[in-house]
Amino acid sequence: DNSVDGSGTVEIMICPPKKACVIFRFLSTILSDKLVVGSYKGLLRIYAPQEGGYLPAHTMLEKQVDPIVQIAIGKFATASSQLHIALLHPRQLTVYTLGWVQNEQGTQYNLTTLYTHSLERTAFNMIWGPFGGAKGKDLLCVQSMDGVLSFFQHESFVFSCFLPEFLIPGPLGYLPRTDSIVTVTSAHVLQSVKYQSLAVAANALGVPDPSTKKKIAPDFAINLGEHCVDLAIKTAAKGPSQILVLGERTLFCFKESGVLRFAKKLDFNPSCLHIYGTAPSTDEDGGGLQFLVATHTNQLLVFRDTHLMWAAHVEYSPTALCVAHLQHMRGAIVCLDELGHLGCNYLGTDPTLFVATLAGSRELNYEEADREMKALQQAIKDAQKEHSNATEDEGLQLTVELSAPRLVENEQETEGLRTCLDMKLSIRARGSTCAKDVSVYITSSLPVTANPTYYHWDTIDTITVSKAVTVVCVPVLLPVQRTLIITASYVDHGLHRSTEQHVSLPFSLFCIPCQPLKAAEYKITVDTNCPSVNLPDLFPELVFAKPSEGVVPSNAMGFKLLAGPEVTIVSSKSSERYRIQSDHFPAITPLVDELIARLASHWKNRAPPFCARCSDKPPLNEYFDIIDNHYKLRVSMEQCRELLKRHAQQFRAIQKRLLTRFKDKTPVGLAHLDTLLEGTFMQIMALAEKYEMFQSDLEHSSNELACASKLTALVMKLSVVMTPEEYRTLEACLNPNVVHDSEQGWEEQSHVAISHLLHTTLAKNPKDQSGEPSSLCCHGIICNVATAPVALVLPDVQKLKRNIALLCDRLSKGGRLSASAAPPPTTTTATQSLERKSSQHLSKSQLGKLPPLPENTTEELEDNQISEL
Repeated sequence: DNSVDGSGTVEIMICPPKKACVIFRFLSTILSDKLVVGSYKGLLRIYAPQEGGYLPAHTMLEKQVDPIVQIAIGKFATASSQLHIALLHPRQLTVYTLGWVQNEQGTQYNLTTLYTHSLERTAFNMIWGPFGGAKGKDLLCVQSMDGVLSFFQHESFVFSCFLPEFLIPGPLGYLPRTDSIVTVTSAHVLQSVKYQSLAVAANALGVPDPSTKKKIAPDFAINLGEHCVDLAIKTAAKGPSQILVLGERTLFCFKESGVLRFAKKLDFNPSCLHIYGTAPSTDEDGGGLQFLVATHTNQLLVFRDTHLMWAAHVEYSPTALCVAHLQHMRGAIVCLDELGHLGCNYLGTDPTLFVATLAGSRELNYEEADREMKALQQAIKDAQKEHSNATEDEGLQLTVELSAPRLVENEQETEGLRTCLDMKLSIRARGSTCAKDVSVYITSSLPVTANPTYYHWDTIDTITVSKAVTVVCVPVLLPVQRTLIITASYVDHGLHRSTEQHVSLPFSLFCIPCQPLKAAEYKITVDTNCPSVNLPDLFPELVFAKPSEGVVPSNAMGFKLLAGPEVTIVSSKSSERYRIQSDHFPAITPLVDELIARLASHWKNRAPPFCARCSDKPPLNEYFDIIDNHYKLRVSMEQCRELLKRHAQQFRAIQKRLLTRFKDKTPVGLAHLDTLLEGTFMQIMALAEKYEMFQSDLEHSSNELACASKLTALVMKLSVVMTPEEYRTLEACLNPNVVHDSEQGWEEQSHVAISHLLHTTLAKNPKDQSGEPSSLCCHGIICNVATAPVALVLPDVQKLKRNIALLCDRLSKGGRLSASAAPPPTTTTATQSLERKSSQHLSKSQLGKLPPLPENTTEELEDNQISEL
């Protein structure tokens, strides 16, 4: 017995793929039921399953016949009340008798042909039952591909007739009490037709006549509104029958009169259905149905009417279900899939015979229980540690090799400069990992694009597999994030796992060398506690390759970003200072970030450790100009969208008026509606072009805002002493990940986040300084910071700019962004000199572009006057 999520199974692989078994039934004997299985290849097998797994001795009979469409078990002989096997072939209906011979080698089973009916039309399916009130006998009804029902009574042909409103064949069912045949038409209509009506509609010769289609009136017809996957009928010895219809999205249950009993919406894709019993119910029209439903996601669900009683996982998606009483296993669930997997399953686990006795009244030893608890906790920690150590050598290993960036020649000169590099992605499995269904995704953000961005492998073992990826930097936007994210998802021993790797792209991919600028409008000065380094030594890959291109001094270098702006870095010869300057304020961001990272890497082994500070104040005026521009573009874009919506409504209204006039039988004038329609169309086209222009401008403005937000957070970090946790909180508040296509934009998110900080960790009242805002960071957004609803678009950004100024002011005065953050550590002599250079706070002149504040601006402003959500 193999366990599959609480379900035991005895599995038999009865035939190779492409020889799919389609139907099975079971023969009931005194000891146990037998399974009869057929395939489209014409292979008929009969099994007697037992516990302990499949053995060849469990196969009772194997016979090769014509392709099998369906199998039926019933009383199909005239002079016998025994069960017989009926096989439906595409052009033939054959009834067999199962016999056996006892000899020295054991019991040998054989099939004997009882009678055969040749079919004039290709068969689709069949049903059987006591049609016409037959006592103790079963008649057969075969449905053809063109909608003809042919009835057979044992060795005799009875009659045939066409189904009404037929297009393609559907499932069949039989209601014994009303002697009706139930089917679902191609129009998704459930209808019931009495056997007597079909017999009357047939002509005297029993040959189907197409003209009789309209003469047959169904007892009821119900529109299901969706395709029927399976149909089952539960008959009762005493009581009415019930019809269960399994649709693609809904499960229907009808009474035999056609009245809907219940309907249940399905949230899965079903494959088949089987009714195995009824339960007591207060319903006067029958008990509650108990049935099984299989899904295409390898799930087996047990229902009682609309209530889900049990759910289990199987290794394959069943296409046919049945409940059989096997030896040593009563009520086994037999499943068959389209590839020929036959399994006898049981739900749950083996029942336990242990009965817990009542505990005696004895006192608990708390010291012993405490020692046992500590021992168990230690064992859990050791097991988790061993598991973590073991998983380090397991899973998939991603290796990335980057080539040197190079320029790309553009076909059109208007596209600007482009750079690219080749990336070799290698992947292999480590340890005992067996990676299957491996998918690798490469994620990048503009201005970087990767091609291709997706790879897939069926299986990866310890042998390294390599793929080539081309990374291109386009001259569209400034680089905010210079990282590629490579994510690999795979299945290891039935479990879904994933691994992720961040690849830092070289800085030379985003810029090229140029001549330094002697003067610039915007400047940022960075102080360090280490001697100045020659800039060509820090940026060796960005030095002019040829002397004719230019001579680079040791204390100044120029960088031209592919987006267009030029940035210059100048190092002081007499002090430990570096100045980054440019005529484009957001373009300074990538250079400041890269310079500090390279200086830290250059002096990583120095004692005391490298330290960088910024003697400049946060560039709030320039930052606020970018915020204003971004907000104005959002407002203009929203206004353009509303105008476009109104003109579109007007356009549709004019179209309706014109259509009404064209349909009028009396010719009348158009009353200049055609002119109005043309004018409205021209206005819509003009607004659409304007909207596209706003979209392009907003994308560039969002990129500049992201760079300015990152630069402001970086300058604040260099101006005051911050822990990495505090810097992550500050960066999440200012949110350098600006999304320009969402309704709730950057302004609304940053306004709520900064207001939360000013009312908690940065509040003036010590009682309000509580909470850990850094723990609320999620992808650059601080969540759950306010209970009041936030407007999708702020009425203005004055309060937001005032809050940003207050945030910088309180941080410069010693405010902490984390309640648990330790006070600044004791600094060395070299660092103290940097602190004296950059210990100045924000002044009123720095807030020149802010709206006027009350006197004694930031010091006496209460928290309730800071901002309103």
